[in-house]
Amino acid sequence: MEKERVISEVISAVYEGNGLVRLAQEPKRLRPQEHVAILIIPIPTKRELSIETVGLDGLRQQIQDFEARYSLETSEFYARFLRGEMGDKRDFIIWAGLHELLQRITA
Repeated sequence: MEKERVISEVISAVYEGNGLVRLAQEPKRLRPQEHVAILIIPIPTKRELSIETVGLDGLRQQIQDFEARYSLETSEFYARFLRGEMGDKRDFIIWAGLHELLQRITA
């Protein structure tokens, strides 16, 4: 059995309806027929992507909620998640995605 890979990438996309999402670019390092988990965060239309439109405080609050729920700091959680020690529970995938998004926005 092949070890699970964790790759994060932020790609702009447009929801076209009926469950279809059109990506602005091809994902990098993705193998054909590979299963993926996607975190979709709506961005208000006709506005530039900024900390204000994404909701920096909202992202931080969601991350703090996960920390409280699992009694674990995000830095420790994320290191363990990347090592494959946390599993693929939906909450953990979302938590990791929120952390990665916050890192990219605040970089």
